[in-house]
Amino acid sequence: MENPGLRTLIAFLDLVRRNASANFTTLSRERRRGYGMVSRYLRFCLEHRLIKIVEERRTRGRYTSKTYVLSDRGETLLSMVEN
Repeated sequence: MENPGLRTLIAFLDLVRRNASANFTTLSRERRRGYGMVSRYLRFCLEHRLIKIVEERRTRGRYTSKTYVLSDRGETLLSMVEN
């Protein structure tokens, strides 16, 4: 894999799979990346249906807290890359 974006995407999807119910803060902390980069990858994965939102709850802040898991398409992509 020469494409660094693809490598990062695969690592991001693997992180979502390992943290069965990951939220934004967990993903940002685990990847040691800024919120902007994590936000872009989340948006891309949601648009392409690689991950899905399983829970959305109100917190004290302005935005809702969302919990993400890997979708069937994401699992298929990871299994193709691992082989």
